[in-house]
Amino acid sequence: MKLIEVYIDEQYKDNLVDLLLEDGFDDFYYFSCHKYAATSMLLSEKEQVSGRKDYGVFRLFVQEDISILLIQKLQKIFNKDQMRIVSYSSLSEI
Repeated sequence: MKLIEVYIDEQYKDNLVDLLLEDGFDDFYYFSCHKYAATSMLLSEKEQVSGRKDYGVFRLFVQEDISILLIQKLQKIFNKDQMRIVSYSSLSEI
């Protein structure tokens, strides 16, 4: 089993939820978070004042073979400015 964390710009959250549900993923978690960056990297005035961008992280527990296909699909849909993926291997549920 693998844990996949998908960090995504909050404006794309609903798109990712729809995609996951359409692909049969109905057991995942979402947490609000912030991405901190230099003000030159932030677009809106609100972001530049606070130094952060609204983000979210999705956590999915999936089988090894499914994780590869899911990651490839997400990388085709979202670019690196919109999303970051972290994968943890060899997990076992207790």
